[in-house]
Amino acid sequence: MAKNWMMIDNCITYIVGKDDEWETCKLVFTYFAGRFMGVEAKSDAVEIGEMKGHAITSAYEESGTFECDDERYNQIYDMVKKAVEANMMSVHTDCPTIERFAWQEPNHLMAPAIMYMKNGKKLWEKFLLDMRVQQHTADDYFYDYEGNKFYPGDGLMPGQAPCYIPNVLPVPGMGSFYDIIPWGSTCIIGTYWHYIFYGDQKIIEDNYDAGMKYFKYLQTKVTEDGFINHGLGDWGNPRNELARENIETAFFYADAKVLARFAEMLGKDEDKGTLETYADEIKSNYNEKLLVQNEEGYWCYKNWDHPDKLVMTQASQALPLYWGLVPENKKDDIVKAFRQTLVNEQAFIAGEVGLPYVIQTARENGMNDLIAQFILREEHPSYYAFILDGETTLGEYWENNPRSHCHDMMGHIIEWYYNGIAGIIPEEPGFSKVTIKPYMPNTVNYFICTFNTPQGEIKVSARRSGKEVELDVKVPETIEYIVDRSNL
Repeated sequence: MAKNWMMIDNCITYIVGKDDEWETCKLVFTYFAGRFMGVEAKSDAVEIGEMKGHAITSAYEESGTFECDDERYNQIYDMVKKAVEANMMSVHTDCPTIERFAWQEPNHLMAPAIMYMKNGKKLWEKFLLDMRVQQHTADDYFYDYEGNKFYPGDGLMPGQAPCYIPNVLPVPGMGSFYDIIPWGSTCIIGTYWHYIFYGDQKIIEDNYDAGMKYFKYLQTKVTEDGFINHGLGDWGNPRNELARENIETAFFYADAKVLARFAEMLGKDEDKGTLETYADEIKSNYNEKLLVQNEEGYWCYKNWDHPDKLVMTQASQALPLYWGLVPENKKDDIVKAFRQTLVNEQAFIAGEVGLPYVIQTARENGMNDLIAQFILREEHPSYYAFILDGETTLGEYWENNPRSHCHDMMGHIIEWYYNGIAGIIPEEPGFSKVTIKPYMPNTVNYFICTFNTPQGEIKVSARRSGKEVELDVKVPETIEYIVDRSNL
């Protein structure tokens, strides 16, 4: 039973012929998804000979592997991997059972995690093409629930691409489900991750204009306070701390900075200057209105939607740190505030939008021990709690019976397996230059990780004996690399 929904029991009816010969039926026009299959004959005259189920996916080609001697880590990896495979069907579906919509946000939020595991080069080219096709012009309209024409806006990038139900209009009190900056920003940040992993500048050439049109559309949505806040914020946050102004404006800044980098690469100097100036304005306003001192005297980011008290969420500290919104002289304080939000909760209290930045900001600032501790909690929110619940694919939300039982949208922890535990960190696009900075959790005494870059395979393995860790690193000759043992 899916939470707040109904029993999800996909069914197909097949009518057999009248003769006594065996007949074969095979689905070719659609697919069903579920943990179990069953066949029911409506007549005693029908004999069922054999039934086979096939797992189908567009994510068939593996790029990486990971294995260690703590089986819990392997179970989490396999759970996320199976959820990814079940949701890659030419479009990146939210789930294979309920909606099957091509919601776009995981195509940048989950991009590093998936691209470490799977070869996503062609898939992401297709996903981004879908977005360019779906991007609105000034003349586009559809009808609202009262039958009136609704013009989404020139340059808007729908939250779904392809979009089968265009009139997903704002829901009172919840925000827009059609116009959502972390979803639309895949046309910019999804392009960025493709370039980082595969080093092909053509992806930027193909998507730059669409990204610029979308950014200009976003500029029309800025509030009087200088924020973006019309979407869903940190969607999936277990305490519903969505922090729209904090989260969505951080993406607005990220879009500007990434587009400025693209403009420089493409020789569009005027665009570069305009984007950098605008990014500085976003940053200045963000810090003027959100950066405060707490009772202990150090700086932190307050949630704008709590004007009467200081509320700090993990994502509200992590995103500014990750994307470079924090003034240099206050960075140490924000890292301290961020760590405080983790230690106080002893868990990841973040939704799918904030979670990748919470995990990666923790990794970048020496908090791998907390990540390892949190993912193995036996109660939600926790990846291992899903394993204890008997799940074989990742749930939609941090709870048992999480509505959909096969969403990959919170599988960001896999990125940490590769760039945290194995420590394979790209320093240049296409992994032409890397840092190998492994970390061994205290319950792990052995791991082996491989990753196929465009330059060839990187292999990192480590074994602990007493207090000593033996590290073995193999990197193709075409890759410039350094090994940093400071986390071991």
